[in-house]
Amino acid sequence: MKAMLFVFMLFSAQFLLAQSADGKVVLDNEAVRVYEFESKPGKDVCGAGKHSHPPHLTVMLTDAIITVTTSEGKVITKKLKLGDTFWSPSETHIVVNGGTGDTKLRLVEVKKKG
Repeated sequence: MKAMLFVFMLFSAQFLLAQSADGKVVLDNEAVRVYEFESKPGKDVCGAGKHSHPPHLTVMLTDAIITVTTSEGKVITKKLKLGDTFWSPSETHIVVNGGTGDTKLRLVEVKKKG
């Protein structure tokens, strides 16, 4: 019984980590880590509050209107379309779903070798 409880707790902890504010990890290997983020209107898009990312590729899985607040405090609103794909350098920001529908995206971090 204790072994079953331990396995359940271990599985639950892994599930919570995979579903954290850092997104759901959908692929993690020696080359890349891919996160999937889903956001409701008015909620954080790609991390909780002010957060940072290393350089990454973003692929939009839905249309979206997002409001980005940069680390310098500049506020930018962007209209993105399903399939939009773009590269971003390392950055610190706040990103909020400014639209009326759910937002879904994948963020790909390339791992450095050596």
